[in-house]
Amino acid sequence: MKKSRIHTLYIVAAALLAPALSAAAPQVAAPASAVDGAVLRWEDSTRLHIELPLTVARRDLRSNYSLWLTPRLCGERGDTLLLPETVFRGRLNRKKAARSRVLSGTPAPASGELAAGDTLLLCTTVDVDRHPWMRYGTVSLSLRREEEGCCNLRSLPDSLVGRTAFVPPFEAILPEVPDNTGKAGELARQNPVLHHISECRDYTPDRVLRKEHGALYIHFRLNLTDLDPAFRENRATLDRIVQITRDIFADTTSSVVRIQIIGLASPEGPVRLNERLAGGRAMALQRYIQERVPQAADSLFDTVNGGEAWTELRDQIADSSSPYREEMLRIIDGETDVDRRERLLKQLDGGRAYRYLADNLLSDQRNSGYIAICYDYKPDVAARVTNAAQAEIRAGRYEEALSLLRTVEQDPRSHNALGAVLYLLGRDDEAERFLRSAASRREPGAEENLRSLLRTRAQREAAARAAAE
Repeated sequence: MKKSRIHTLYIVAAALLAPALSAAAPQVAAPASAVDGAVLRWEDSTRLHIELPLTVARRDLRSNYSLWLTPRLCGERGDTLLLPETVFRGRLNRKKAARSRVLSGTPAPASGELAAGDTLLLCTTVDVDRHPWMRYGTVSLSLRREEEGCCNLRSLPDSLVGRTAFVPPFEAILPEVPDNTGKAGELARQNPVLHHISECRDYTPDRVLRKEHGALYIHFRLNLTDLDPAFRENRATLDRIVQITRDIFADTTSSVVRIQIIGLASPEGPVRLNERLAGGRAMALQRYIQERVPQAADSLFDTVNGGEAWTELRDQIADSSSPYREEMLRIIDGETDVDRRERLLKQLDGGRAYRYLADNLLSDQRNSGYIAICYDYKPDVAARVTNAAQAEIRAGRYEEALSLLRTVEQDPRSHNALGAVLYLLGRDDEAERFLRSAASRREPGAEENLRSLLRTRAQREAAARAAAE
């Protein structure tokens, strides 16, 4: 018995080809339909691949007849896309068709024309962007059949060969896991007086402390070193400093490394007196903290006598709108003897310039200066590993991401990413368990991912049932 020939028809018309699929694109969990050898497979949201074997047995096609088969995709709302037709001819019908081609000057058989008993494997990829209705509901693949012979054309019932449904891909929401920098790092976000040890630097007289981020001041009355919590805003500032220091000492993941206090005094009066005031004020603040935070040993303090606050005063004058601004700056910059500098300022315009300073600026120099709390903390390995794994997920490297996440699985902050990658790897039950764990603690993105998993899984199961019907 003569074996049938197998033909493969690859449809490459521009309207049917889709762009190349990116390697990093998430997988689409859509089933393939294989009814009587037909395969419908979603390659991504833009491409539906179809493989359809077509054949007609010799005994089912009379010799003088032909059978025209037209595959077509049909949507639930009546949308239809016709694929190229194929004709199978009986023995006498083939001869008749050949004669017609010779008489018409086209002796070569037409594409898609086969003899009864042959098999054609139709392979095509449909550009779904041109037919977006395919993404909604069930899509059926059927064959429209028309029999022709003896001057008669008869339509036969359509033959359903497969169904499919597009399932939107699971797109994980993976917010960055914040680096748990210990209590100190948490407090630093709202309290600029806190600085990581890498940002702390020694005091130099040229630093303009009032413009440094997070500067705090404790103010003193004229010619006094006694710390009065009721003076100006002292009480709120002192309470804040003490509470921050206590919280860091109570935390096991962070530590106070250095408390920097810089005492200052206004340039009013003799230099020797002002230096004594500046040093005494700085020590008064140190003692205040130590009385309320016993863990703060002397070795933690970097208590500096900053003396007269000329750098601060000059900066304030430069920022002011005083009519004496330029002349006062010339005196400060040009006179190195600070006692004589003060006398020149007092003599300027018969004392009017100095009264401006006394009324508007000098009171701010009577303080213990700048205070900074420098901290350190243990590295947050779990956050760093989880964020690295999430980058692997976005790049489509799921197995690599899972290997990383397994090393920090004991940290609940990894569970959202673990659930997402396990689902992308097809491990639904384990994925759901981790996502429910993360959602119960309201981890960012976890509730949305859990809803997406449940919705996508239901759609995938419905599509599988439709394909099997």
